[in-house]
Amino acid sequence: MLCVHQSASMASTQGQDVVVCQLCPNPVEHHCNLCHVDLCSPCTLKHLADKTNRHEIVEFINRKEGPVLPECDTHKKNRCEMYCRECCKPTCALCVTTTHKKHDFTDIGEIIENKKQQIFADMTELENVIVPKYRNLTPAFPSAEFDKAITAIQDQEDRICNLARGIGSKLRNEVTKLKRKSEQEYKEFQTLAMKTEIELNKIIQSNNEVIKADDATAIVSYKSRNEKFRDGIKKSDLSCPNFVPVLVKENQILDMFGKLQLQYSIISDKQRNALQLMETPVYLKEIQSPYGNRSELLRITCEGTGKLWVSGNNGTINQIDWDGSILKSINLSRNAVGLSLNVQQELVFFEGWDDTIVFKYENNSVMTLLELSNWQPRGLCHTVNGNLLVSMRSVVDARSRVVRYSGSTECQVIENDKRGKPLFSVHSPAVLLLTENGNGDICIADYTGNVVVVVNSSGILRFRYGGNKITRKKNKTFEPLHIVNDKKCHILIHNQFNNNVHIIDSDGNFIRYIGYLCDGGISVDTDHNLVVGESVTGKIRIIKYLE
Repeated sequence: MLCVHQSASMASTQGQDVVVCQLCPNPVEHHCNLCHVDLCSPCTLKHLADKTNRHEIVEFINRKEGPVLPECDTHKKNRCEMYCRECCKPTCALCVTTTHKKHDFTDIGEIIENKKQQIFADMTELENVIVPKYRNLTPAFPSAEFDKAITAIQDQEDRICNLARGIGSKLRNEVTKLKRKSEQEYKEFQTLAMKTEIELNKIIQSNNEVIKADDATAIVSYKSRNEKFRDGIKKSDLSCPNFVPVLVKENQILDMFGKLQLQYSIISDKQRNALQLMETPVYLKEIQSPYGNRSELLRITCEGTGKLWVSGNNGTINQIDWDGSILKSINLSRNAVGLSLNVQQELVFFEGWDDTIVFKYENNSVMTLLELSNWQPRGLCHTVNGNLLVSMRSVVDARSRVVRYSGSTECQVIENDKRGKPLFSVHSPAVLLLTENGNGDICIADYTGNVVVVVNSSGILRFRYGGNKITRKKNKTFEPLHIVNDKKCHILIHNQFNNNVHIIDSDGNFIRYIGYLCDGGISVDTDHNLVVGESVTGKIRIIKYLE
């Protein structure tokens, strides 16, 4: 039984509170150095009864300061007083000569002290730098903006309803006028019929009197009046109105009504600013697409991260995952040479070079979205607010343009600059692939013109990029084919001539090249990775170039 030295072990001094046992309210007398528990005498015996751990009981005033050392995984009940740098784990004294023999060791106290310093430094940063950022970052919830949108929707609903009621009212008034006119004509017809009947009765009576009188003079002078009345009264052409309603479709109302436009959030802006170009891009993954054996890969567009839509020169479009497994497949009569996903992640595409139709893949079926008549689509791109941009070239005369659609309604045409000169090459059937940048600019890869044309959202020319000026003499040919943008508002351009990617900023300044084969299409996924396809092999590579 332990000796209890009351005067020595009682942890109390004059003017100070008594330190109590951690297991009961009694004053503390002892301390377990291995468990770091303050104990009174009765609780000390209870503590020693726990045989699952080693114990080292000392008087409270002789307690060891410091953290509880971990128990060795290999040599049970031994405390780890050393740290193996090679294995990055705590070890006991026996490990030094056995399982960790000849490894690089240090005293665990040094490691603990360094970690404490790191914790203190982190706490200082958290308290003084990081937490104030979150404390001060308390933007009010934009309830008014939501209410404003709801009010605008209600106002538009009222306007359309009022227009419909106005049209209905005009039609009802017109029918009412026709009804009154017809009623008047009908009354006049009835009056005339009655008068005529009276006149006819008088004629009949007169004829009867002639016969009864048997007067030769009256009979000889008789003239028939039947011819006048034989055809009856000419009926008025009364016509009753018949309203023929037009079939009202929801899509028509939606195109007329308008759509919601979602704005970029502050978080997206912060993420955009945090991303930086890596000095050396990193190859992450290779995917074998369904193409590359007897067919070639033509186009790629990412559906978030982990899914891709791809098309080839065998008349198919396939949705695949990052393992290359086919999730969906669309069989076409011709090759799909333009792909885009709308905000609902629905696929929009066109096929062939002489077609004038833009298609939409919805509910596992292909439907016509746009009929362009005398124009042939050459590129597709959906904007952040849900509009569809279609680049096109004319069938008959030599013209090229970009048209913005809201639903199926044409709402903007971009064709000429301020001087009336064409913005894009003409007299060519070549593609005009395009993308919308994060700042609202529209970027068009004019393959025939050997230039990338960038206009703002109003269609005003901002700049043209014809390749890197520094290396232009060495690499004379610039043939921009595929084009995408990223969260940094960089423009990534595939140069078909050299089969590499030019990265330029939103003002047209060259930044760098990325040298991966990408003639089978390029895209950017939601993790900001560049996705490039190799046409002949059908291989798709995921490249990390931002961090």
